[in-house]
Amino acid sequence: MSEEIKEKNEIKDAGITEAEKTDEAAADAAETAEISETSAPAEPAAEPDSMPAGPEVPETRLEWRDTLGLQLSDIEDYMVNAGENGGADDHADDHGDSAAPAEREVPHPAAAAVPIPVPEVTEAKKATKKGGFAKNLLSFIVGFGCCLAVLFAAARFGLLGRVLSDSDYLYYSGLDGSYGKFYEIMQMIGEDPIADKDPKDITDAELKEIVASVGDPYAEYYTAAEYEDMMKRFADDYVGIGIGVVEEDGKVVIKTIFKDTPAEEAGIQPEDVILEVDGKKPESVDDAVSMISGKAGTEVTVKIGRGDETLDFTIKRAKIETDSVSYGSLKDHPEIGYIMMSMFRQGTDKEFKDAVKALQDEGCSKFILDLRDNGGGLTNVCIEIADYLLPACKIMTENSKSGDETVYNSKADSAELELIVLVNENTASASEILTAALQDNGACKVIGTKTFGKGVIQIMHQFADGSGIKITTTEYFRPNGDPVNEVGITPDIDTGEEDALEAAIREFAQ
Repeated sequence: MSEEIKEKNEIKDAGITEAEKTDEAAADAAETAEISETSAPAEPAAEPDSMPAGPEVPETRLEWRDTLGLQLSDIEDYMVNAGENGGADDHADDHGDSAAPAEREVPHPAAAAVPIPVPEVTEAKKATKKGGFAKNLLSFIVGFGCCLAVLFAAARFGLLGRVLSDSDYLYYSGLDGSYGKFYEIMQMIGEDPIADKDPKDITDAELKEIVASVGDPYAEYYTAAEYEDMMKRFADDYVGIGIGVVEEDGKVVIKTIFKDTPAEEAGIQPEDVILEVDGKKPESVDDAVSMISGKAGTEVTVKIGRGDETLDFTIKRAKIETDSVSYGSLKDHPEIGYIMMSMFRQGTDKEFKDAVKALQDEGCSKFILDLRDNGGGLTNVCIEIADYLLPACKIMTENSKSGDETVYNSKADSAELELIVLVNENTASASEILTAALQDNGACKVIGTKTFGKGVIQIMHQFADGSGIKITTTEYFRPNGDPVNEVGITPDIDTGEEDALEAAIREFAQ
């Protein structure tokens, strides 16, 4: 009995020694063979001639590969013979090894372990290979999109800053480059512990001084109330006393008294000079208009200079509803239609076209457009009227300080009117644009005196607090390329002191 146990131990020791000499890849292959459900039993290996006969022992047929591990797709290449146990249960070791007679050498006994079922993976692996690229691409796209969405949301709600459009980026980068120093100075002043003034407390009067000091005679800063009143000038109605004013030699001069208005009832006359409004001297035409405007039913005191006299008028403000265009046929010349345009405001172009049609219906074939004392107004309205009167041609060219140029052209159709335009020294801005366009394109004859010479265009910009600024943005040039600013327009017939209307009637009679 002791001899039999000794022989068994020698066999077991021999098997262990052989396994230790086996490389890592063989051990992995044997382990995979133990858990393979799909491996079919292989045919028993042929007995060596030198080995004595004895009970059959399960053997393992392995195809070794020069690999460090076992790929799932290769499992079918490693078939294990399950076989039958070659001896009684008491001949098995702790690893489930099959016992064998002492005189017989056997391979590593681990190959005879009971197989553990596992799921079939060969076909699944092949399917994964076929659809793997598309799935990976889809996963990448989805993941990338989710990342972008998270970044955008974070930027949108301020977690990672803000997303700016190209125009906003250019605006802020230009702002920082040009005015960053001023912002830093104001910020430092605000942080100065002994400074008496906070930059936020800069007064409207100080802002007016800053804007007035830039060298642009037309630039002006408006408080919120002043800006609101200013914009009412370009509406169909406003609250005031019913006068039209211009600037002459630094003075605010009344040129027009509208009918059935408080100014007419109070006795205000053309050529009166406004010296004060409620005890304050107006610095400009816009300043005078803003001071005179107000709430309907309230009173305003206007000090007037008339020749050597100084007169005070206390006038109740009222809602003024007037047309910017008045017209009619001349009494002694019914074939001549007379149209006076006081300013260019919203709707003036429609009023002008309606006046022309009404006079044509009355039988008028010749027209006089009176732009005397018209200080201008909305440029786009002026362009619309020029387009109505002219065939296809250039109306004007507008140039900015940066060198950008905008050319305005009229369309092919036109009203084809026989026209004379009346001007004087107070014809300015938009009135000069229209006059120059008609004169250079041969659409009218200009009669009167040399115009004011305001060949620049301003914009009105309102700030968040309701205040605003009027400032020059571009200079315009006549269709022939000549400037108008500080030059004016010379009439075809200079009437001097003579009445331009009488000169126009004579011109039509020739």
